Amino acid sequence: MSVILNRSPSVSIVVPVFNTEQYLWQCLESLAEQSLTSIEVIVVIDASPDNAYLLAKQFAEQSNLAMRIVNLTTNVGLAQARNIGMSHAKGQYLGFVDSDDYVDKQMYSHLFNQAVANNADWVSCGFSKFSAQGIEQYAHSNISENTSVCNKLFRRSFIHQHQICFPAGELFEDEIFSYMAELYAQTILHIENPYYFYRHNANGICRKPGADKSRLYARMCSIGDFMQRMEQSELLPSAAPLCLEMLCRHAYLQLRTQVSWFDLLCYWRFTQHLIEKYHLAQSIDLVKDNYFVSSFNKWQHREWALWLIRLRAGRANYAVE
Repeated sequence: MSVILNRSPSVSIVVPVFNTEQYLWQCLESLAEQSLTSIEVIVVIDASPDNAYLLAKQFAEQSNLAMRIVNLTTNVGLAQARNIGMSHAKGQYLGFVDSDDYVDKQMYSHLFNQAVANNADWVSCGFSKFSAQGIEQYAHSNISENTSVCNKLFRRSFIHQHQICFPAGELFEDEIFSYMAELYAQTILHIENPYYFYRHNANGICRKPGADKSRLYARMCSIGDFMQRMEQSELLPSAAPLCLEMLCRHAYLQLRTQVSWFDLLCYWRFTQHLIEKYHLAQSIDLVKDNYFVSSFNKWQHREWALWLIRLRAGRANYAVE
């Protein structure tokens, strides 16, 4: 039977679930084994077509884990499922775990203790990406390389104070959430230990044929919305260097994706438009040593050079589609 905490938990963990029945038990088991015992887990079943709800219910009945199951009858998507989970949270800090992943038993104890000791608005750790081919470890502290919410703990009052939420109906919802948290935070910590284990799913929606093109245009929408939010929140003057770095990085990385030359140029010109619209070039001296900013600034008006870079990146088959 699931346990109800007699006091507010130290950490609330939101686990959205959709069509991951085969991985869910391992995910919940890793949370039940946490060395930090003052946690609650909020499982949001997002109208999953498999037996995930029954499995979660069975786990709750057998485990000592303080666990709440929110069973949605209509699929709302990952972003909104996380928002719904957050609305049920009572913990001092807030975490997120994807239901096909799992975590080290020391993760939340270490992150919570460090967050409290340093009065941090949020803290992140490294993560390991695993598949049948092996394990790769990452420990990025720069927010442009560390946008997942799953390797982090956020102070819940900080999230509420600044009304940070996941943009419903958009891809890259982690990125928007993490950038907003970065820009509002006073104190941030990063721990290199790879406590989070991310499952590389070769059959995921973002890796299907044609996914790169869909992701490119979805990113255009999410970044456009993000820049509007920056302007409306009055954060833009101080956030301009980070925004410029983000825009240039994403534009440059499109050279390595499987999209047509036309789509690539659309994205680069879209990036140029945002830089001009929000006067971000005024901040270029502050980030001129950043690789992506300097590369974008160098190549943005030399399309013939972009063509050559794209060919060297091994995307020749997509250059003339």
